Amino acid sequence: MGLAYEILGPVRAYRDGRTLRLPAGRPTAALVTLLLHAGSAVPVERLCQELWGARPPASAVANLRSHVSQLRHLLTSPGEPVRLRAECGGYLLRVEPGELDAAEFERLADEARAARAHGATDLAAARCEQALALWSPTEPPPAYGPVTAATFDRLRERRAEVRETYAQARLELGDPGSPALTALLRRHVAEHPLRESGWCLLMRAQHRAGDRSAALQTYRAACRALAGELGVPPGPELTELYRTVRRGDGPPVRSTLRVPGRSPRGAPPLRLTPVPHELPCAAAPFVGRRAELARLTIGLARAGRRPTTLSVYGMAGAGKSALALRAAAETVDTFPDGQLHLDLGGSVAGARLPPLQVANRVLRSLDPGAGPATSLAEARARVRSLLFDRRVLLVLDNATDPAQVEELLPVRGGCALVVTSRTPVLDVAGRIRLEPLPQEDGLALLRATVGDRQVDEEPEAAVAVVTFCEGLPLALRTAARRLAEGSHWSMARLARLLRDERFRLAETGLRPRLTASYHRLGSAATVFRLLGRTCPGPVTADQAAALTGVPREEAARALDRLVAAQLAEPVGRGRFRLGELVRLYAAELAATEATAEAATEAATGAGAGATAS
Repeated sequence: MGLAYEILGPVRAYRDGRTLRLPAGRPTAALVTLLLHAGSAVPVERLCQELWGARPPASAVANLRSHVSQLRHLLTSPGEPVRLRAECGGYLLRVEPGELDAAEFERLADEARAARAHGATDLAAARCEQALALWSPTEPPPAYGPVTAATFDRLRERRAEVRETYAQARLELGDPGSPALTALLRRHVAEHPLRESGWCLLMRAQHRAGDRSAALQTYRAACRALAGELGVPPGPELTELYRTVRRGDGPPVRSTLRVPGRSPRGAPPLRLTPVPHELPCAAAPFVGRRAELARLTIGLARAGRRPTTLSVYGMAGAGKSALALRAAAETVDTFPDGQLHLDLGGSVAGARLPPLQVANRVLRSLDPGAGPATSLAEARARVRSLLFDRRVLLVLDNATDPAQVEELLPVRGGCALVVTSRTPVLDVAGRIRLEPLPQEDGLALLRATVGDRQVDEEPEAAVAVVTFCEGLPLALRTAARRLAEGSHWSMARLARLLRDERFRLAETGLRPRLTASYHRLGSAATVFRLLGRTCPGPVTADQAAALTGVPREEAARALDRLVAAQLAEPVGRGRFRLGELVRLYAAELAATEATAEAATEAATGAGAGATAS
C-alpha cells in the first residue's frame, strides 16, 4: 500500500491512487511543513511559528497536537508502521523514496545537471522534461510560515533553472524554435522578467524559427523590464545576440548530438566527484534559541542566485556551534550540491588553522582528486570556481580572524557560508550575537541532559545550578555530567560544589575556552588579570585605571578589547562588568602570576645571600 504526495500545486495526498481528503487550513499547512522536512524531527516551536507566526496563541500547542492526530489517522494504514510520530520534542514524518513530488523534482533536476555536465545533452533534456512535468499549472497555495515560504521560493527558483537548462539542451539538440519551446520560454520570462538568460533563450528560439521581428521585440521587452525594475541596461550576452539578429546573420548552427554519458569528441573525460555531506550528527540536546534559529534557517533557505553569508558570535560556551549546526541540519535539502563543516581551531589556544590550510581543506572536500594549492590566492580561486552556480553550504566553526573565511564564495550561485566566532570576524548584515540562555531555557537544557525527575525533585537546586553556570550551555552540560556518575550525586550536592569558587571553573569546563580568548588580548591581558585580582563589580575606565595602576586611556582601550573578546560586557554608558566565571578565571591567572613573582623574588634573594657569603 503506497502513499503519494503532491505539493507542487494544490496540495493532495493519495493512497494506492485514491485521493485522501485532507483537512483544510492549518492541518494541511502542517503536513506541507512536515513533508518539506521529511525524515527529520521538526520541533514543536518551529511548527507553531510556521502555522501561527512569531507570537502563537496559548492554545497553539494543543491545537497542533489535534492537527497531528488528524494527519496520523489519515496517513497510517492497518498493519503498516506509523508514518507520523513524536520524536525529539517535535514530529517526524516518514516519506519513502518516490512518494513526494518535490523530492522527485529535486532528484530529476540533479540528474539533469549531472548529465549536462558530462555531455549527455539528450539525457539532460529528458530529465528536465520529467522534472517540469511534476509541477501543476496551478501554483501551490500561499505558505503560512516564513521557512516554508522560503523553501517554495527556492523550489520556484530551481524550476526556473531547470526550464533554462531544458531550453538550452533542446536548442543544442537542434530544436527549430518549435511553438512548444517558444511558448514555454514566453511563460518563463513573464514569470521571471529579470532573468537575462531567459530572454536570451527566447530570442535564440525565435531566431532559430526565422522570426526576426519577434526576436527584436523580445529584446526591447527585456530592456524595458531590466530598466524598469533594476535601472540597468542589458548585459553583453543579450546585447551581442541583439546585434546578431539586427545584422540578419543566420541562426546558430545546430550542435552535434551527444551520446549520453560521453564527453564531446576531443574533450578529456570528465571526472565525477562525490557530493560532500560533512555535517555531524548532534550529540548533545538543543533547546531554546527560537528567534536565533529562525533567523539562521530563514537566511539559509533564501540562498538564491547570489551567495549568502551569516555570522554567529558570542562568548565561550554560549552554544554557537550547536546553533549553526542545528540550522544547517534543518536546511540541508536547500544545498543538494554538498554541505561542508570545518573547525578552524579558535576555541582552543594554539589550534588556529592558517588561511591557506582552511582553503585547501575546503578544496579537498569539493574535489578529492585535486592536489593542494601552493598559495592562498590560488586556493581561494579554485574554491570559487568549484562553487560557482552551485548550492553548497559551508559551516566554518570557531574562526579567529577574517583571513580564515573571506573570499571563498563565488559571485553567483546558491551557496551559503555560516561562520561562528568569539568576535564578529565578518561585517555582514546576517550577524547574530548569542547571549547566555535565560533561566527557563537553562532548566530545559538541564532536563534534556539529566532527565525531568532530578529537576522536579530538587527545583531550587536546579535553578542554582543554572545560575552558577550563568546560562552557558557548555557549562551546564559539563557540570551535569556529575549527576551521571551515580546515585550518590544529587542536584543539591552539585549546586553546593558549584557555589564554592575554588571548584566552579573546573566543573564547568570553561577554562580551555577562556584561555583561547585570553591569549588574543595582547596588552589588555595585564588589565584583565588585575581586574580579576581586585574582584570589582561594574567599573568605569577611571575606576579600572585606579584599580590596576595603568593610565586611563590604556585602561579604556583594554576594556574595549575585553568587550570585543567577549570577556566583559557593557552595563550602561561607560560601565563594564566581568561575568563571575570570567572573573574567577582572571583571578586564577592573577594568583598564578603572584605565585610566580614570589618564587622569583625568593630565588633572587637566596642567590644574593649566597654571593654575599
